[in-house]
Amino acid sequence: MSDQSSQNVEYRGYSIVPKPVQGHDDLWHDGYQILKGDASVSSRTNTESAHSTLHAAFDSSVEFAKIEVDNLVALTG
Repeated sequence: MSDQSSQNVEYRGYSIVPKPVQGHDDLWHDGYQILKGDASVSSRTNTESAHSTLHAAFDSSVEFAKIEVDNLVALTG
């Protein structure tokens, strides 16, 4: 498995920076930052979602961030 933690995802004109964090009992929680250009638009850390692997938390973080980007686009469009 490649190290996904350094991979940003471009989506609908925004950059998603996945930042999963390890919590209690070795579970991983979603975390991400959303950027528009160089400006931070949103940031979430240590969400209620818990995963047994970093890979699953990375994927989930990206998916949650995409939903937030969709909402931002809908509000500004």
